[in-house]
Amino acid sequence: MLNKLQLGSADWNLWPISMDYEITFPEFKKSGIDCVELGIYVPSLELNSENCKHISELAEKNKIQITAALFSLTPERWPNGAFSDRSSTFLAECQLFLEALEGLGIKYANIWTGADLPDSDLDETMKSLEDLDRIASKFSGKVSIEYKADTIFPDGHILAKLLSGFRHLKILIDTGHAFALEEDVVQLIKDLNSRNLLGALHLGDAIAGDSDADLPCGRVHDFSEIVRALSAINYAGTANFDLYGAVVDENGPGPLSILSESLNYMNSAMRDS
Repeated sequence: MLNKLQLGSADWNLWPISMDYEITFPEFKKSGIDCVELGIYVPSLELNSENCKHISELAEKNKIQITAALFSLTPERWPNGAFSDRSSTFLAECQLFLEALEGLGIKYANIWTGADLPDSDLDETMKSLEDLDRIASKFSGKVSIEYKADTIFPDGHILAKLLSGFRHLKILIDTGHAFALEEDVVQLIKDLNSRNLLGALHLGDAIAGDSDADLPCGRVHDFSEIVRALSAINYAGTANFDLYGAVVDENGPGPLSILSESLNYMNSAMRDS
């Protein structure tokens, strides 16, 4: 059983409605979502002491548990790379990111890069991973890196190989990214768990080759075997919907409908497992 799995949603799934926590937190609660992951671009600004206090107060007021946060490294903000640019403020921002999450009691710190492309400097990236591992050693929760096609961390196998020598860095599996890469998600869960590399999950669906689809769970693939695999390893971490590609689709049914579709599907899959 998955009694301890923290099923929830990333806050960016409601960004088409608003990025204001005063609006999104109540909307999540009304939608049946109790656990939320925050999307962060600049930790030093978005997670300063004043904002952290505001976030905590709103979460308590709306009975929302903030289970995770994602530090997103976009090319616009990091034009010369982040992991691969040793002269950047990436590691300093990571330090502030983890310190803020520690203060907020958030145990799942996730990092995704779209700024470090496949041809980025791997030696520089490995040095940054070494430093990040050292920073992560002081964090009481889990620090996970999310892979995605067309980045320096293009798939689960390559990222696992890069992280094999580190003690404190884990892998975030985004099922949508994995399906787009035609990875065997069930086997990947088993492999990473056996190597103590499974850190967190994002949930979404996709057809092969479309890493930005972020479709609701169950649109294309049956998640029942994934649910059983997580149950078999007694997975007790976060599993947050990442449906951004679908919720911003102007031809789609809208973010609340997309979120509801995923939530209903996963609740059903978990009951039947």
